[in-house]
Amino acid sequence: MIATSIAISAVYTLLATLAFIAGYRAVRHSQRALTLYGFVAMVLRMLSAALVVIVFLVVVDDNLWRRTFIIIFSLFYLVMLIFDVVFYIRSQKQVNNNKNE
Repeated sequence: MIATSIAISAVYTLLATLAFIAGYRAVRHSQRALTLYGFVAMVLRMLSAALVVIVFLVVVDDNLWRRTFIIIFSLFYLVMLIFDVVFYIRSQKQVNNNKNE
């Protein structure tokens, strides 16, 4: 139960992060596109995370497993969100530093 919840959360986090990085590489040279991409990527990630949780809640009948999954998935999501915000802030600082030079 716990191992499966961790595995599902880890796979989601990995796929979402890889998609975020691929999109970032495509738009990193345009300041305007980068700003818009940051917001769109976070909204899409939130919607996809909600979809994963809803599908899991529909598929699984055990309430204890549901609670365990939601807690573990939320922790993974929170860590991923912190990573993305720090990454986005650092990339914006780099862009601003390159503009000032």
